[in-house]
Amino acid sequence: MALQPAPSAQRGVEIVRFLADHPGEVFAVADLARRLGQSRATCQAVLLALEPPNWVRRTESGYTLGAGLIPIGAAAQRGAAVVGLLRAATRRLYQETGCEVIGYLPAGDQLVNVGRVGPPFLLSATMMEGQAFPLAPPNGLAFAAWDDAELDRWIARAPGIGREGETRLREAAASVRTLGYGIVLDSFTRRDLESGLADLPEERRRPMEQALAQDELVRVARVESRTVRHSFVSAPVFGADGRVAALMGVIFETDHDAEVPDIAAALLAASRQLSDGLGAPSPERGGEGPS
Repeated sequence: MALQPAPSAQRGVEIVRFLADHPGEVFAVADLARRLGQSRATCQAVLLALEPPNWVRRTESGYTLGAGLIPIGAAAQRGAAVVGLLRAATRRLYQETGCEVIGYLPAGDQLVNVGRVGPPFLLSATMMEGQAFPLAPPNGLAFAAWDDAELDRWIARAPGIGREGETRLREAAASVRTLGYGIVLDSFTRRDLESGLADLPEERRRPMEQALAQDELVRVARVESRTVRHSFVSAPVFGADGRVAALMGVIFETDHDAEVPDIAAALLAASRQLSDGLGAPSPERGGEGPS
């Protein structure tokens, strides 16, 4: 049997919507219940739940809309703006790299795919727009790495990794703050990168050595599948408050191993440009992170 919405939640939505349609007006409980077709007892019980967060405000004459909804509406507006900018940025990055590009927004303990451009690769584990996955190791390191409290919550979602595993994940987070991005490599790309390091100039070789080290650190929390032949690099997008507002990620195939430095650089430039567009404060976000 399919799940049904909770009746009390539906009643709460009805009340908030009705009051939003009548801003500034005050309604007695009996009047509100009658207009909404609810019993007085049910309406009163729901109003009592909406009152503490100030979603509704009680006066001597009855109830009206509360100021607690103002920051929620503002957050929704900011989120909608970020989605539009993020989708535009993913399209530009796809045109530049030719690789699949995905944009994510945090939603509690999940990351939600809100923008994807480019065809999925054969045998890849790509996700469609609207899908979500847990914000837990190894997923979302590039999101969690920039805030100590967020990093603690992220690590706590990986039960059983032990003290050594936790230490490795914290070292991986430090690597993200140094490089400006997080990276997960499939075994084939990793092998090819390692064998080609000696041929890279110093300015390209050093970040790839750091990326390989980061990938090795995160392996403690990842079960690899040798049938998945893609790698993933992700970078944070910072908002005006200096916190991570979104993630941009690039999925690339094994035969792109020689282009990994360029893909990472293009992603980092795109994420910084989008951060600037959102009014992110500037100290450097790709080195030591926001202050």
